[in-house]
Amino acid sequence: MKSYLNKIFKIKDYFRRDTLSIYYNGLLNDHFSEFIVSLAKHESSQAVKKKLSFLMVEVFQNIVRYSDEKVKNDCFGVRNLEDSIHIFSSNKIGLTAYEFLSTRLSELNSLDENQLKELYRDILKNGAFTEKGGGGLGLIEMARKSKNPIQKDFQKLSSDSYQFSYQIDLAKLKGETLQLIEKNKIEENIEIYSMLRKNDVMFFYNGNFSKENIKALLAILKANIPKYSRKKNVNYFRMFHTGVELIQNISRHGKKVNNVLHGSFCIFKNKDGFYMSTGNFLKSGDYAEMEEFISKINAYSVGELTTQYLKALKENSFIENNSAGVGLIDIRRYNHSKIDFEIHNIDNGIYLNMGIFIPKYI
Repeated sequence: MKSYLNKIFKIKDYFRRDTLSIYYNGLLNDHFSEFIVSLAKHESSQAVKKKLSFLMVEVFQNIVRYSDEKVKNDCFGVRNLEDSIHIFSSNKIGLTAYEFLSTRLSELNSLDENQLKELYRDILKNGAFTEKGGGGLGLIEMARKSKNPIQKDFQKLSSDSYQFSYQIDLAKLKGETLQLIEKNKIEENIEIYSMLRKNDVMFFYNGNFSKENIKALLAILKANIPKYSRKKNVNYFRMFHTGVELIQNISRHGKKVNNVLHGSFCIFKNKDGFYMSTGNFLKSGDYAEMEEFISKINAYSVGELTTQYLKALKENSFIENNSAGVGLIDIRRYNHSKIDFEIHNIDNGIYLNMGIFIPKYI
C-alpha cells in the first residue's frame, strides 16, 4: 500500500501555490457543507469571509438542485491562493438541467454588475420561478458577489446527460475583480478532479492544522465515514480513531513554517477498504526518533503489539514526553496493517508522509 504515499506526494505538487486546498469526491450532505465552510472561513481574509460562506453554501445547494439523483459522484473543491479564492464543483446533470444552465450561465456572463442587479430584481418582482428553485437566482447572486464571470464546462456523457463543472473566482481584497491572467482556470480544476478520481481519492486537505481546523477535520471525518461492518460501529470506530491519531500526530510533531503548522490529510477509497495518510514538516530532532519507532512497531506481530500497547499505557512514558507512541501502536494493532512512511528533504526542511490501510473487515 506504500504506493499511495507516492500518489499523495505527487498530488501535493498540484497545490504548491496554495495556502489552502480542500477537495471531496463522493456524496455531499448538509453536515459536510457545514464543516467545509468552517475550514475555508478559518483560512480566509476577514474582508471576504461572509461572502465566501454565501458562495460555498450556494454551490452546495446548486449541486443538490441540479444533480442527477441516480448518480452520486459529486466533486467539491476550494483553493486559496495568494490573491484569490476559487470554488469548484462538478456533478452529473440531465438534459433539462443542461439546457437551463448552459443558457442561463451564458446570459449572466454577458451582463455587467448593474444589469445583474436589475435582472435579480426583475425575477423577484415578476415571480419568474422554475421548478428547480427560482430562475437561477442563486447563479445571479454568485455572479454578483464574485464580481467575475462564472467559469463553466459541459462534457456530454450520453444523449441525455452531461458532466457539469463550474468555478467561482473571488478576489481576496474586497471589491476587486480578478484579471483573467491571474485566474486559476477551470481546466486545471477539471484535470485535478480527474486525477483524484483516477487515484481513488475521496477527501484531500492541504492547509493549516490549527486547533479550529483540526476540530472541523474531525467533524468531517465523523459525519462522512460509512459503516461497512455488520458488527455495530467496528469499521466506523477504526476509521475515525485512525484519523484522529494521524491528525493529532501532526499537532504533536509538526514543525511550524512562518508560524503556521502546515500539513495534509488524505483519504483514499477502494473496493477493499480505505487508506489514510498525513504529511507534515518534522520538528528538529524528530526524524531519527520517528523513523526508528515506526520501524520498530512495524516489526511486531499483532500479539506483540497488544503487549507493547498495554506496556506503554502502564509506563505512561510516551504520553509524558508528548510522543505519538501509544496512538500509533494502537492503530497498527487494530487495523492489522503496517504503517507506511517516507521522508523527503524539501525547501523548508524534512517532510514526513505517513499512512495506513484500513480494511473493511478484519
